Amino acid sequence: MKKSISYILFILAIAPFFMTSCDKVEFPNIPIEGVDTSLYPGNFSEYTIPSFSENNNTLKNVLIEEFTGHLCGACPNAAIVAKNLEEENPGRVFVAAIHGGPSNNGLTGFHDIIPPKYDTDHTNPEGLELASTFFQLGVGFVALPRGGVNRRFNESGEFMFGPDDWAPLVSAELAEPVRINLQAKSNYYSETNGVFLHVETDFEQSTEGTYNVVAYAIQNDRVDYQYFNEFGDSAYYHHHNVHVGNVFGETWGRTVGSEEITAGTKVVMDMSYKLPDGLSNEEMHFLILVYNRNTYKVEQVIRHDF
Repeated sequence: MKKSISYILFILAIAPFFMTSCDKVEFPNIPIEGVDTSLYPGNFSEYTIPSFSENNNTLKNVLIEEFTGHLCGACPNAAIVAKNLEEENPGRVFVAAIHGGPSNNGLTGFHDIIPPKYDTDHTNPEGLELASTFFQLGVGFVALPRGGVNRRFNESGEFMFGPDDWAPLVSAELAEPVRINLQAKSNYYSETNGVFLHVETDFEQSTEGTYNVVAYAIQNDRVDYQYFNEFGDSAYYHHHNVHVGNVFGETWGRTVGSEEITAGTKVVMDMSYKLPDGLSNEEMHFLILVYNRNTYKVEQVIRHDF
């Protein structure tokens, strides 16, 4: 049986340096691909890698990818629908508000910068790539507001829908069993405003395909202008759970399993992230998702505060 599992960064790079009787890993002057060791305020050889206990979660969670724009007058009502679904299913439903739209580059007139009011660029490269890809795939991303619910498909092969369709899709996804589980640990350092994020993916059922893990960086709340169809400009609109980018700047994340994967396989991925200027860990969280790289279907998502 074929199985290709990537034990990313620390696991492969420092395996020869493990000491079985020591909690710390010694690898002075050994380059670690992708991890920004400068975010550790000291000698990185003293960094302690967290270990994971058994993941006892038995519930499948739901990601609502809410595509929006600050000049989209119908988008605030869609945001209310998403927020209500999140609040009605605490710890099970999570929202990422992604500023991007249905076009070849992910930008539409709803994302225009028009000073002095609309002078904030809420977009980021990863969000725009998500939007442009979903538009070009022809999966129902034809207008704003639109959103995916775990990118669950309908009979026509679409997974982007208007807000009126989100609730039944959420219910259907919440009822599904967990096939692939996630858990995360992290260490945040205020001195550098950086975080090391460690994610364990647990394949609870045997499966086939290519599966990636990606971490969305989310700003909890952002107060800025928003246009409303009903009354025009609002200067103090609370943009909820704003997607500010992805860890490593990678839209599609990194592969944790491919081809035939045996039940019980566990993969640890280690990441680092420098928070945007002006934001602290109390103002942000991660949404970590594992998905099928071929179909884009999300298998599991968790929220991680750090």
